[in-house]
Amino acid sequence: AKYKERILGFFREADVDKSGTLTWDEFKDHLQDPAVMAYFQALDLDVTQAHVLFDLLDNDGSDQVTLDEFLDGCVRLRGHARSVEMNKLLFMCDRVFNRLTAYMRASEKNIEAITKKLDIEYAESSELW
Repeated sequence: AKYKERILGFFREADVDKSGTLTWDEFKDHLQDPAVMAYFQALDLDVTQAHVLFDLLDNDGSDQVTLDEFLDGCVRLRGHARSVEMNKLLFMCDRVFNRLTAYMRASEKNIEAITKKLDIEYAESSELW
């Protein structure tokens, strides 16, 4: 519970415009604070790879991190800082899976529309005979 409270505090301080999301600029600027850098180093999170960390937290690829994404990501990375690359791969796979699923759904709809159009044209042409 204390860990989540500290993460929540970080988020609120970094969310300068109080939008409820963190942009890359807000995140990057907040990491310039020596106390924040020390905090992340204590968690074994390499702040020199801040953009990688931000990408890990930005689960939906929106270039903004919501409070839920931030909390979930930090909790997930806690104690596993050495496996940041593995976590990055997991997040990237999740993104790719979601995009692929959306593409497949759109493709299925397009195929159905084409099939219906072809069926109608075939039925109309066979009526002419």
